[in-house]
Amino acid sequence: MDNEVMALIEELLISNAKLRQQADDGEWDVFLDESVAYTMGMRTLCDIDLTQLAQHNKTQVSDQLAQLLKHDAILTRAIQGRLTTISTELSAMRKTSSVAKAYTAV
Repeated sequence: MDNEVMALIEELLISNAKLRQQADDGEWDVFLDESVAYTMGMRTLCDIDLTQLAQHNKTQVSDQLAQLLKHDAILTRAIQGRLTTISTELSAMRKTSSVAKAYTAV
C-alpha cells in the first residue's frame, strides 16, 4: 500500500505541475480536461487511511503531502484569478448589453 500511496502522490504532483503550467499559459480548455483527472486523484488520496502507512514511510509521505498542498494553494490562486477575469468580462458584457438595449429603446 505504501508504494501505491507514494506513487499516487507523485502522479498528483506531476498533474499539479501541468495544471499550473497550463494556467500560466492561459490554456484553460486543456486545463479543464487535466483538472478532472487531478480532482479524481485527490479524492482517491483523501479516501486512503494514511495511518496504515509503515512508520518508516510516514516522513516521506508527509513531506510529499506538504509539497502537494503548497502547490495546490498556488493552483487555487491561479483559478481564483481566472474566475475574477471571467467575472469582469461577464460584467462588461452585461453593461454593453444594457447600454445597447437602452440605446435602441430611445
